[in-house]
Amino acid sequence: MQAVWSRTGNRLGDFMRLIFLVEEALERLGAPKEGSLGEKLRAVQDGLETMDPDLVQKLWRLVILRNQVVHERLPVPDDVLSTGSHTVAQLLVLLERQKVYSWSELSDHLETLRSFPGPVGFQTVIIEPAEAQAPPEVRSRKRPLELPRRNWGGGR
Repeated sequence: MQAVWSRTGNRLGDFMRLIFLVEEALERLGAPKEGSLGEKLRAVQDGLETMDPDLVQKLWRLVILRNQVVHERLPVPDDVLSTGSHTVAQLLVLLERQKVYSWSELSDHLETLRSFPGPVGFQTVIIEPAEAQAPPEVRSRKRPLELPRRNWGGGR
């Protein structure tokens, strides 16, 4: 099997697509749907290590990098897309040999990921004047009497 993955040019989006592939593959292996990516990998780590221990280390590097990108807002390194796509392809090949994926299902899945929808567009919301009011607790209080700071009478 030769897994094909195409880039869109958006490094963060491409990286998150790779992570999505890893997450779904781990769930297919029996990882719980709830939980973080690290918890999912930890749940199936023993089974993966018996098949390919080097792959498990590469997947942990992807998990650590994903956490840095998402939580610490670090930019996605240039080389991670090529090494990450190779790691994900290696994982998918391994899973196809274990009959977790069929090739036709996997190719459909990859095609769906290629056309993954982008972010929702910005939408302007106009607040009408009738809705733009102060909260009730502010409206009900009496305002203090404001006295001018200067004497405008002009007298000395």
